[in-house]
Amino acid sequence: MDKLTILKEYFGYDRLKPEQEEIIDSILEGDDAIGLLPTGYGKSLTFQIPALLFDGLTIVICPLISLMQDQVRILKDRFIMAEFINSTQDKFTQDNIYRRVLAGKVKILYLAAERLLTSRLLEVVDKINVSLIVCDEAHTLLWSEDFRFALGRINEFINRLHNRPPVLALTATATNNTIEKIKSLLELKAPKIVIGDCDRKNIFYNIIKSKNKDEDLISILKDDFKKTIIYCLTIKGCLHVNELLAKNGIESRVYHGRLQGNDKALIQNGFTTGKINIIICTNAFGMGVDISDIRRVINYDMPSCIEDFSQQTGRASRDGRSAEAILLFNLEDIKTIEYFINNIEENGRDYRTLRRIKNDRLNRMDSMIRMCMGHTCIHKYIANYFGIKHNGHCNMCSNCVKENKHKSLK
Repeated sequence: MDKLTILKEYFGYDRLKPEQEEIIDSILEGDDAIGLLPTGYGKSLTFQIPALLFDGLTIVICPLISLMQDQVRILKDRFIMAEFINSTQDKFTQDNIYRRVLAGKVKILYLAAERLLTSRLLEVVDKINVSLIVCDEAHTLLWSEDFRFALGRINEFINRLHNRPPVLALTATATNNTIEKIKSLLELKAPKIVIGDCDRKNIFYNIIKSKNKDEDLISILKDDFKKTIIYCLTIKGCLHVNELLAKNGIESRVYHGRLQGNDKALIQNGFTTGKINIIICTNAFGMGVDISDIRRVINYDMPSCIEDFSQQTGRASRDGRSAEAILLFNLEDIKTIEYFINNIEENGRDYRTLRRIKNDRLNRMDSMIRMCMGHTCIHKYIANYFGIKHNGHCNMCSNCVKENKHKSLK
């Protein structure tokens, strides 16, 4: 079978988007690649199709348990031999999956970076052919500078393989600086870099310089029942907002990284099916979640960088219909982000390395602040940040609407 036959038979599409095809062709030729494709663009197809064409195993390194579970469920529904191994499974289940991998009955295996250098996995991959390594949501590789240190050791696993396969890194958001970090951390060899248009033209960006976030939030939500995600920087912030909404008769649920797996699954399923209309969460929710009808994303706190803002707001209206992204900006948010930056763990790093990491975080925060306090087209600002040209005057952001109103009054 060729790539288009697989596309039609397994996924039901007649044609690939140009960027998808470019990435797939690079991988099939044995080359490394980096794909920067916007949320909802079909990044997964760029490795799922080669995985079905290759003889061996495709390993997908995935940062979140919920994400790998969702992906595998969808693939199995399409009769594709996919599995995941993570901490939610007992040893018997994991051993059974490893046996199936050794027997060639698994084409795509999802793993967290922390599992890559375990003795059991290394024992298995030494006996099979690994055809492709995929680093999904590759922007999270930068988490290795803060807390997910295993994300910085993926290259060690790749270098241990008896035949180095092509390596693909995928994300929706990355600056040139982030691309260089991805290339370095994965030790990519002259990767093909394919960049899609990151501008989500269907999203109206509204930055509110808020003196009282609680009042502004209730004003936005009162008697308005759009499916909504509210992002907070901290768990404490999530709990505060949930309590605030409850006092005002607005139903919501809280999602964060410390919840048990079953609780997370129940909340996510309730939100997907419409039983839950408002979810309040940290950045732990949303990555790779395939919910098409989210009509509004609210940042109760300013995100720490444009990358996070773009990732979070990009979860709105993956079906292409109109949506809104609202950011409640207050200078107090800066103190919280600065606290996180100043308390990055040393983890054996020298002063110069730690200083470089902190300066990078501060610079990215500054870019976020300039967007919040500025008056230029927000769509243009975000596109330019990621190296994409944009002529501005979108009429789909609060700054452009204010500018047009000002001109009409003259």
